[in-house]
Formats: sequence, C-alpha cells, structure tokens
Amino acid sequence: MENVTETAIQLTPEYIVGLSILATVALVVMWGMFWNSVAKSQENIMDILRSPTFFKTVTVMGVIAATVVLSLAGRLDGNITGAILSGIAGYVLGQLSGKQGNEK
Repeated sequence: MENVTETAIQLTPEYIVGLSILATVALVVMWGMFWNSVAKSQENIMDILRSPTFFKTVTVMGVIAATVVLSLAGRLDGNITGAILSGIAGYVLGQLSGKQGNEK
C-alpha cells in the first residue's frame, strides 16, 4: 500500500500564502461587520470586550480559520479537519442548549 504523503499533491508556498491571505481578509471582513453592528446598536464597547462570550467567539473564529487554511493547504487530513470542525460545532451547540436550559 502506498504512503498517503507520497501520492498527495504538494502545494507551492505561494498557494499556502494565498490561502493565509484569504483567511485573513475573511476575518477582517467579519470583524468589520461585527464592529459595525456594535456601533449601530449603541452598546458599550468595554462591556463587550469584557464578556466571556466575546473571547469564546474570537477563539472559535480563529480555530475555524486556522483549520480551513491548514486543510486546504494539505497540512491536515480530512479526518482531522472533520474532527476539529465537528468538535467546534458540538461546543457551540452545547453552549446554545445550555443557555436555553438556564433561561427556562
């Protein structure tokens, strides 16, 4: 049986840099949309920055961006990418169901 790394397509460094730039641009656009909505809502910015939910959101966004870039660059196997993304989805959905249970 052939080794998977021998048959995998080797990506050029330029392609990997392009993926990184794409992920960075996407994150900047998302941050711009976020801060635009904060400005429109007249919320206190310091309250948002001190919120634990804010840090959870930042962490999830960073992990998703890093996972996508590494996966598209061929540095992560499909199984690992799926495990990371499904773990994030489970975490987010678990947080949502926990909040709904506390409200009732």
